[in-house]
Amino acid sequence: MNKQLPSLAVALAALTSCQTGKPHTACAAMPPYKGSAAFERMKTLVGEWSGESPMMGKMNTRFRLIAGDSVIEERFAEGTPMEMLSTYHDVNGKLTMTHYCMLRNQPRMKLVKSTANSLTFDLAPTPGLNPAKDKHMHGATYTFIDANHLQLEGVAWENGKPSPCGPPVIFTRR
Repeated sequence: MNKQLPSLAVALAALTSCQTGKPHTACAAMPPYKGSAAFERMKTLVGEWSGESPMMGKMNTRFRLIAGDSVIEERFAEGTPMEMLSTYHDVNGKLTMTHYCMLRNQPRMKLVKSTANSLTFDLAPTPGLNPAKDKHMHGATYTFIDANHLQLEGVAWENGKPSPCGPPVIFTRR
């Protein structure tokens, strides 16, 4: 164990220097991340957005890149009791999503449809989630209206079938 401690310290120092913004060869040697076409499309959402829903009122969401720009983090309703987190990343060249929901579950979703202006996700196998019984987000469609407008339509399920999730919401870049 003690022989591994120096190696661990060096690795930790290298990771820490990447995070501090100080140049380090391990960071500089990394090429820019290039994801799938769907991932690159989602990257265009990086920034802050606001919208309004008849069911939920004013809503804000924020997208940012993390993990060497290989993961997109979305924070929805940050700082409120409805705060949720979704992450998007490629697995074997296919865009996936994990949604950390206010329903206290974490459905995983996979991209099932991609068009010139939309990305549609549907539930993928998720440990600990029984789609036949548990209420959960089952899917989502992101429609890219233009560079500053996005429509989000969620699909909820309860007892094995679709349940109301509210109408699609149009978000405007702030």
